[in-house]
Amino acid sequence: MVAAQTNQRVQLDAFNIQDPTASVSVARRVLVRLTLRPVNPADIFSVQGVYPGFRPKSLPAVPGLEGMGTVVCSGPGASKFSPGQRVVGAPFDSVHSGCGTWQQYIVAKESCLVGVPDGVSDEAAAQFWINPVTVAGMLDVLAVPQGEYLLQTAAGSVLGRQMIQLAKHRGIRTINVVRRQEVADELKALGADEVVVSVEGEGLAERAKQITGGRGAYAAVECIGGEIFAQVCSAVRDNATVLIYGAMSGLTASYSIPDPLFRGVKIAGFWLVPYTDSLPAEEREKMMQDVMQLLKDGVITPYSGRRFPLEQVKEAIAVATSAARGGKALLEG
Repeated sequence: MVAAQTNQRVQLDAFNIQDPTASVSVARRVLVRLTLRPVNPADIFSVQGVYPGFRPKSLPAVPGLEGMGTVVCSGPGASKFSPGQRVVGAPFDSVHSGCGTWQQYIVAKESCLVGVPDGVSDEAAAQFWINPVTVAGMLDVLAVPQGEYLLQTAAGSVLGRQMIQLAKHRGIRTINVVRRQEVADELKALGADEVVVSVEGEGLAERAKQITGGRGAYAAVECIGGEIFAQVCSAVRDNATVLIYGAMSGLTASYSIPDPLFRGVKIAGFWLVPYTDSLPAEEREKMMQDVMQLLKDGVITPYSGRRFPLEQVKEAIAVATSAARGGKALLEG
């Protein structure tokens, strides 16, 4: 495991804007003092090499795909943010090359930053990128009409809970698959329309057909893979799209060939960075501002768990990877 670092002196020296030899490298860049970062499954899978989100050129390197901090200063040509202003990365442009957010300071392109308005908590802002933007992006891709059903697995996850919230806000009904009844009760209280308790998806297709009057769900999002994927594909309508956005149970998934062959079910992947990179600049900027507004309005709320000092990253990872862990573990400091 790559350890988190506290590299205040190194980053400050690298960002000495009084040094004329550094002016080129820091042009239009901003020095950010990071203060809060979540420990996401995507962080851990990226470090393990399962997800392509962390590809350092050399070691040691610093993981961490997202986080929140305040502006220290801006380099030549950067004037959008003021010292002390809270910002997040969408994403920070250095994280994939091994200069991630599990450290105290980070230098980022001004164009990669989004300002955090008053009314958005530090905890919500720190979790802005990975989950809320993914939820909004998948719903935009699927374009589920109001009143129709979206099916999702791992509905008790932080992302799953936010999917329930945003779908409800858009008038979309949800069928949510979980493993434990106590989670089902929590999701119903959150606004889930239907919750199916199933360990491996047994009976999911039949239950979805019952809920939808025989039609099947309009679309689905899936992050587990393995055997449950076949049930999900059979639980949607003809010509539906199933987006797979994770690989929680491994890197393979099963499905019944007649679903795509005879019923036209489409299977597609959703990966956040290629999706946002594909958007025109103005559309991408609007999406970021819209998601931040959803956080400000409380439409999407974080599901936060324990906080750990930055130097206790190993303990935070242990909690983040434990069963029934509750809310998101956060690294502070």
